[in-house]
Amino acid sequence: MMLTLYFHYKFKNRPSPLSAPINSVLLFILGTVCITPLLSITDPVAVPRESFRGRMLLSLEPGNKPFTKKEVIGFVIGSISSVLYLLSRLPQIRTNFLRQSTQGISYSLFALVMLGNTLYGLSVLLKNPEVGQSEGSYLLHHLPWLVGSLGVLLLDTIISVQFLVYRNRSAATASEQEPLLPS
Repeated sequence: MMLTLYFHYKFKNRPSPLSAPINSVLLFILGTVCITPLLSITDPVAVPRESFRGRMLLSLEPGNKPFTKKEVIGFVIGSISSVLYLLSRLPQIRTNFLRQSTQGISYSLFALVMLGNTLYGLSVLLKNPEVGQSEGSYLLHHLPWLVGSLGVLLLDTIISVQFLVYRNRSAATASEQEPLLPS
């Protein structure tokens, strides 16, 4: 879907007046056709649930499901992704602190990212585990994604506090000639 949007905007900015709309529509349709089968794949071993089972966070149910080889690979990749996602905010926090300003940063973007991370973290926490899987095992299997989303939420909160602390200083101390990125 992201590639479809990329090509849409790439072709949209071409000089030919007719090629942009046609190419954009064709690429959007192609992307939708390619993605739709992936979204409708069902798990062949999925067992239908008989009734809704509410979450009992960290309950003492039996059923610690061990990691399969495929899940270990996913856990490792998820852990690496989580660490990189967490580390991505540290340079911005440091730069804001050193400049004593948040000039050039969109607070709306950070607010939307915070909303997305909050909703994603809640969706993982509120989802029912698989049949026969305990709550603790479920949380362990999803730990990298929880750490990534909720950890970045914490770092984005620090940036939000920087917006509040530096909002009056930015207009008074930062000149328009000062580069946003240190050289």
